[in-house]
Amino acid sequence: MIEKRLRNVIVSGFGYRIKSKENIIFIKKEDEKFYFSPKEIEQLIIAGEVSITSNVVKLLIRNNVDIVFVEHNPNFFARVVKDDYNFINELWRKQLILTEERKLEMSKEIVNSLIYNKIRLLQSIEKNREIDFSPDIEYLEKRREESDNCKDKISLMGCEGEASRAYFSAIRKLIPEEFGFVARIKHPPTDGINSLLSYGYTVLLSRVSYALMLAGLNIFEGIYHESYRDRTALAYDLMEEFRQPIVDRVVLTEVVRGRVKKDDFFIKDGMCYMKDELKRSYLDALYTRFEDKYNYEGRAMEFLDIIYEQARKMAEAIGKDKKYVGFKYR
Repeated sequence: MIEKRLRNVIVSGFGYRIKSKENIIFIKKEDEKFYFSPKEIEQLIIAGEVSITSNVVKLLIRNNVDIVFVEHNPNFFARVVKDDYNFINELWRKQLILTEERKLEMSKEIVNSLIYNKIRLLQSIEKNREIDFSPDIEYLEKRREESDNCKDKISLMGCEGEASRAYFSAIRKLIPEEFGFVARIKHPPTDGINSLLSYGYTVLLSRVSYALMLAGLNIFEGIYHESYRDRTALAYDLMEEFRQPIVDRVVLTEVVRGRVKKDDFFIKDGMCYMKDELKRSYLDALYTRFEDKYNYEGRAMEFLDIIYEQARKMAEAIGKDKKYVGFKYR
């Protein structure tokens, strides 16, 4: 399958060949053909067994197009970036020498925002469906207040973990029992809901990473999440603010409206996978959500652009020592 959405081209499946000629990129598979200019897109996302020539890679990189690889396993994520992205600029230096006090201050704002967005999603569901989330919301409000008073990152993470467990326990009330969802299970996802969440978060992580790189930040140097090995810690930091407004909302909407069934998944080696038809419809719903407009600081903006604006705010907070204000879904 080949799609062009979200300023992206997505190639999923097997047997596709990606070549270039005279600055135009061609994707072919038997009788299926698709072509585009690298100037038209921001990302090429490849999911599956696809061949791509070195000329295509060079052409995309020269045009600042992000090349992303994902697989059925939602934990697999890789990208190709331009060599000079590794150059340590002034913003990177400031990012690397952030004091623990400053990191804690920004981390508290990130956690405050993510708990707030969990509350807002539950309130929105409660408003439109006959489900009482009041005890859950009250608990989350207390954890949010508690997070503002944490004295170190360890206690902050503990507070966030408690809030996350309470939130996922709350949304169980909305999910049909047939899905077997009991809690957030990541490695590997063992049921359909966790499979949807994990895959959706991988897509979101890709967009957040790209926004942070455009803002000039080092995605491997985290503020709230610890930096180690090859984890894009800063991308995980910023992604926290958008999990509920984008991914969770899409997952719950698709499930509640009956567009997702238990039979849309299969288990292999203890891991739950989406069937191809569901993956296509789910990605389409996610991309539509990224394109939805939201009133952001008095302007109607797509979520895709809001993510970049938040990345820019993070860069300003680090580079100009400004107060960081997280994204709160109203």
